[in-house]
Amino acid sequence: RTDRPLTQAERVELQERLTRRGFDTQGADGRLGTNSVEAIRSYQIASGLTPDGYPSLALLEHLR
Repeated sequence: RTDRPLTQAERVELQERLTRRGFDTQGADGRLGTNSVEAIRSYQIASGLTPDGYPSLALLEHLR
């Protein structure tokens, strides 16, 4: 990937936004473990995106 990694604050925001939409990450600590990756994949599937589980800036923008 050529995009920059998410900052700590962006990772927390990503987790919070996913959880608010019903894709529970089991906490918003900025650490993207298996729960967060599964929540990302589920959100991507529900949104018609490629379900790669990757926490990108583009994904965060989509959630915003």
